[in-house]
Amino acid sequence: MSKRPLVLLVDDESSILQELVWHLEQQGWEVLTASDGIQGEQLWKKHSNSLSLVVTDIRMPGLPGQALVKEISALRRTTRPAVFIMTAYDDVSREDAHTIGADAIFQKPFRVRELVAAAEHFMKLGISHSEELETKSELVRAPSSKIPQ
Repeated sequence: MSKRPLVLLVDDESSILQELVWHLEQQGWEVLTASDGIQGEQLWKKHSNSLSLVVTDIRMPGLPGQALVKEISALRRTTRPAVFIMTAYDDVSREDAHTIGADAIFQKPFRVRELVAAAEHFMKLGISHSEELETKSELVRAPSSKIPQ
């Protein structure tokens, strides 16, 4: 029996967390949630060796998502999970996301199925391929549309 991949979701909007949890669990993921950056950082430290993916909002009370992403991205690419960021603001570009260490960026509102598809894509490739993805400029920018879908 194979182990289910583990994802950490960090967002201060409970409706977004609930939708993402439901969709990811339907696809066979095990999900941890945090409602702010401080709680997200605590869960990251506790489960860092078993996480396959971290999805975090950028702007949250307490510790901002950028700080969490930078901490995770400081690890060697072959040992860290894929990192996706979500934002409701237009001031974060693909280049900004890449600079702080994110593998993908999703502009809120977005289609949940786009995030799930990106998560599955990264799982199939394995995080050791993320450097190859970055050189091909395949950093995901999800289309703006309504959440949830």
